[in-house]
Amino acid sequence: MNQESITSLQNPRIKQLVALRESRQRKKAGLTRVDGGRELLRALEAGLRPEAVFVREGLRPAGELAEAMERCRGLDIEAQPITSAVYDKVRYGDRDEGVCATVAWQPGKLDSLDVTPDSFWLVVEGVEKPGNLGALLRTADAAGVHAVILADPACDPANPNVIRASMGTLFSQAVVRATTAETLKFLTEHHTGIGITRPQARRPWYEASLSGRVAIVSGAEDRGLDPAWRDAASEDVALPMAGFADSLNLAAATAILLYEAVRQRRSGQAPPGSTVK
Repeated sequence: MNQESITSLQNPRIKQLVALRESRQRKKAGLTRVDGGRELLRALEAGLRPEAVFVREGLRPAGELAEAMERCRGLDIEAQPITSAVYDKVRYGDRDEGVCATVAWQPGKLDSLDVTPDSFWLVVEGVEKPGNLGALLRTADAAGVHAVILADPACDPANPNVIRASMGTLFSQAVVRATTAETLKFLTEHHTGIGITRPQARRPWYEASLSGRVAIVSGAEDRGLDPAWRDAASEDVALPMAGFADSLNLAAATAILLYEAVRQRRSGQAPPGSTVK
């Protein structure tokens, strides 16, 4: 790094970095901020080219951060040093890894999705908390879903807390945004099986048929799903609770259904007791 360190919070590039803490500014600029070596590396691995990379002066990168910096050099992106005083003011939350970057990322549209006979989608409706959304994205990435559809999202998916909670997997998968009505129309038109869980459902989760083209639908923990999903669902199942708790957290409940879909798709077998042929 041969550049002089930025010393002022009034520097236009620093002011933009700070502004990207706000959803309105992220949408206006079409950018989000990435804090942390792992998250930056995931963005680079996904083919994103950072608009800018800021590092605390004197930083000695190691591990995933060192790999991310090496990839940046390979793209002829020179990291901009900033003083420790400036870094302490612009870093996000309690992240203190010495690096902040900006990348051009926004969710796509439904019509950008590839539709195949075995399309495997996660629909997330109305989730408000960035930590919950990030955890769902991380779970979707682990289960190998083909895309995450955000229906009537109450949380900006470009929120830096979503990126952090997803461990950067936000960038590794297709993420699109639509209304619930648009999502239902899309799934219906493409003859997609729809799986939901409800405490009131009569069949247990392991009887759901989740092979072929299917969408698993998760809703906000406090409100649940729009009633339209119950009418549209081909698989309406419950997760039996043996203890005192009456529900699992959203990511855990979603993971159970996602991995049941993974099991069925790999085995090619419908579950015992399934009513779907």
